[in-house]
Amino acid sequence: MPPGVAAGEPVEAFWDGHRIAGEAWGDGPSVFLVHGWGGCRAHLAVFVKPLVAQGYRVIAFDLPSHNESDSGALAAGRTTVVECAEALRAVVAAHGPARAVVAHSLGAKAAALAAVQGAAIDRMVFLAPMGDFAPYLDLFAERHGFGPRIRAGLHRRLDRRLGTPLVNTDICRIAGSLEDPLPLLLIHDPDDPDSPHETSERIAEVWPGATLFTTRGLGRLAHYRILRHRPAIDAGLRFIDQGH
Repeated sequence: MPPGVAAGEPVEAFWDGHRIAGEAWGDGPSVFLVHGWGGCRAHLAVFVKPLVAQGYRVIAFDLPSHNESDSGALAAGRTTVVECAEALRAVVAAHGPARAVVAHSLGAKAAALAAVQGAAIDRMVFLAPMGDFAPYLDLFAERHGFGPRIRAGLHRRLDRRLGTPLVNTDICRIAGSLEDPLPLLLIHDPDDPDSPHETSERIAEVWPGATLFTTRGLGRLAHYRILRHRPAIDAGLRFIDQGH
């Protein structure tokens, strides 16, 4: 946890018999913090103190197969974005509704998927979101030296593993299927090498009413530095408080 953030009240939720572990701080409307791939609930905990000071109950939890949470249908240490969305839906159902969800990287993709599946969320803040999988498949193919045929086969296997086409998890695709789009703030830095700034630009174009806040100068570690960047945090706090 960041300095000055004491251990919170233990909380948990369950989906299909799998336990999701988390912590809660404060009282008031609930705000949920969703970390990215390979992370843990402490990664967004810099939001805890200011949100509690603003009168919110803050809930941070570990995604499936991360840190203290159970794995899902796959082996230990493995999960999918679909399972991550199910986990968020379960946590919101148990401890919500959500005044807001603050989500990073793949956690943002899971949050968008949970929203379109009916999770009770009022508004969302996405930090350096992962927009779609296609560029990552291209990069994986390039790094491992295989061509279009093997890439297409990998894509089909991933579709089967998820139980839905990969494209259905793309945030831009999700934006077009929301009957009542949620207020959305996107926060991104052009230096980010892991999730291009153009991802948030595209999302802002197709998500009705979305706002893009661009940070500057975070360097090659921008994807993670944004989680401790004061202007980014302040922008998220202002957005969550709007209309409250």
